[in-house]
Amino acid sequence: MKQSPIGHGTFTVAALALAAFVLSSNATVSAADQPMPKSKPEESPEKTGEPAFRNIEGAAAFEDVMPDGLLKARAELAFRHLQEPYFQWNNLSRVNFEPFPGDAIGRTINGLTLLSQALHQPEPASLKEIMRRVPTVTNADGYLGPKLPESRANEDTMAGHNGYTYGLAEYALWTKDPAAKESLRRMVANLFVPARAAIAGYRETSEAKVDWHLSGGDVGQFFTTLDGMTRAYALVPSPEFKATIETAIERYRKLDLVGLSAQTHAMLSAATGILRWYEFHHRPEDLAFAEALYKQYRTLAMTETYENYNWFNRPEWTEACAVSDSFILTVNLWRLTGRANYLDDAHLILFNGLLPGQLHNGGFGTGPCVGHATGVCRTKGHNEAPFCCSMRGGEALARAIQYSYFQAKDTVVLPFYSNDTATLRFAEGACKLRQETGYPHKGRARLEVIESQVNKEKTWRFFIPSWAVRDSLEIRVNGKKAEARLADSFAEILAPLVAGTIIEVTFQQERGPRAAVQSSQAPGSYRHFDGPLLLGSSTEKAEEPLVPILDLLGPGGSGGEPYVYFPNGKTQPATNITHKTPNLADTAQVFRRDATPARLSDDVVKLLGTLKQDPTSVICAYVWSSPQQVRQVVLQWPESAAMPQPEAVVLRWLDAGKVHAAAQPGIIGNGRQWVYTLGKTPEGAAVDGFVLAAKRAEGMLEALAVPGVEVLGNIPAMPSKRESDGNKPDALNGQALPQPGSKQ
Repeated sequence: MKQSPIGHGTFTVAALALAAFVLSSNATVSAADQPMPKSKPEESPEKTGEPAFRNIEGAAAFEDVMPDGLLKARAELAFRHLQEPYFQWNNLSRVNFEPFPGDAIGRTINGLTLLSQALHQPEPASLKEIMRRVPTVTNADGYLGPKLPESRANEDTMAGHNGYTYGLAEYALWTKDPAAKESLRRMVANLFVPARAAIAGYRETSEAKVDWHLSGGDVGQFFTTLDGMTRAYALVPSPEFKATIETAIERYRKLDLVGLSAQTHAMLSAATGILRWYEFHHRPEDLAFAEALYKQYRTLAMTETYENYNWFNRPEWTEACAVSDSFILTVNLWRLTGRANYLDDAHLILFNGLLPGQLHNGGFGTGPCVGHATGVCRTKGHNEAPFCCSMRGGEALARAIQYSYFQAKDTVVLPFYSNDTATLRFAEGACKLRQETGYPHKGRARLEVIESQVNKEKTWRFFIPSWAVRDSLEIRVNGKKAEARLADSFAEILAPLVAGTIIEVTFQQERGPRAAVQSSQAPGSYRHFDGPLLLGSSTEKAEEPLVPILDLLGPGGSGGEPYVYFPNGKTQPATNITHKTPNLADTAQVFRRDATPARLSDDVVKLLGTLKQDPTSVICAYVWSSPQQVRQVVLQWPESAAMPQPEAVVLRWLDAGKVHAAAQPGIIGNGRQWVYTLGKTPEGAAVDGFVLAAKRAEGMLEALAVPGVEVLGNIPAMPSKRESDGNKPDALNGQALPQPGSKQ
């Protein structure tokens, strides 16, 4: 029996049998089959009546799809990159290990595991070495980093283990390695299950709150673990683990994610895990919750290039981790609801967000937030974030290959068009076919059956996207025009699977202006498209030639910084209200090397003297007249200036005459945001002052910039009005989000 990966809602009966599940997704494929008028604003998907088609079991097994063309080239580039020195054990084992243990290691395991399968490659030597060495850095309880308190209430450590959890799950499923499965079981039993009580009290503001060590930069990132935990559950289920997962879902349901300016990558990962949980247990409130989360993201935090604001209310950069999440999520929302609007979104995310965001070396990272909220109208090549995005982008490419074909018993479903060779399996045998396509640039595909053990006709369903020109669809079987049944954005035909059968699908694609993603906030704003491809212009007036950003950015692209967003009038960045912890840096006496005063203050001089710090090596210093309770110090290094390596600098602080040194910072965003955690308790440390200094001043400081500094203290009690009133958060349409047991 074939083994297929469990990732992101794409489960097979064989995979779930490992966890004593029977898969019955009752998935559907339904939505209005109408091309989008050029003048119609983009809308979040809405339910469109009863499903017309059921029982899509899942995507093809990796072993049954041999990619070619664009996806193969991009996946191979990512695969090679993930075997370069940065991702080898001796370096990888140190990347973000102290602040986020397991994150970089697990993401690399996951990316290499899935790309190996998608490209039909054996397990790389570097992956074997990682799996051999990783047990040497686990603690006595089987997870990474130091042992946590009994509550396990450390958000950074728990979130870091999300990548390690899903990496182990995918590796165990692929290789059937009993040691990997046992490692997964121990981690679940000793890290996640004991955290159930703390999860129930995450960011609770009552007197009974749990003392969480919360992340300073990425609010809500604990809930990325819903992705890893639900993947792990398919392999190591237990009643206690089930209760932990459902506790996490219920706590997440109560949070005001927008009010908290939560991280969107965490939200999209959580939504994917919640959707997977729906597929396991068929609780209708879970499906409704996953849909509501995506709608909230699309309405408030999606850029005009189908990427993300890294946080709600804070459009500072995009992150390929979240873009990958959104692609995987939308495909599976389509699969489990049948609403083709989600599939439209998946195409737009893939060809305008994910693929143009890949770097020439195969990695992924961060880019500009294009749209009304920033006033940014141009996009550009991205900056790599090798500690997170490069691996996550690898999974998205592997999934894009896998998602080329879905089957529903005797029906073959093509939600995408791609160059490949595929094996389709039916009760009476298998058949092999080759697909050649001009998509996304042209609406045409040609499929030829090469070998077949099947003599019967089978049903074929081809996705016809909303940008297909009405009445332009034509399907031919062996040169003869076939009468297709059009339903729910798919064209359905019966065709034989005997060797030599050729099926040709063609449709014209609309070219011209379309409303912006955020047109409700910026009326009259628009972009230009050719089919699914977002077009860029060298001028702010959208003058020809208009070129797909897929052809400008990313590997093999001609480069540039094209205009892609055209507002109605001059853009003004939107004013966003964010609820943030007060910045204690605003109340400190400050020394910055780039703004040296005529005379240092007495308090700064005293701080440097007590720390025995050479003033010539100081980058910046902060001191208060009375001790401050500090949890984290967040540095933002300027984009256009030199930045040191984390190991080349040290942050030291003073507490009642005692000198302390911070551990290595967590690196987030595009690598220029560093997060130092002070102390080992949720409350942080009492700090009189701190200094950021170069370990070696000679030949280094002259070239360095000085970072922006945010000093975070204890988070004040800030329940949203809805929570303080005892109500659930509202959905965007003003209706309450679905609750357990509610009818949807």
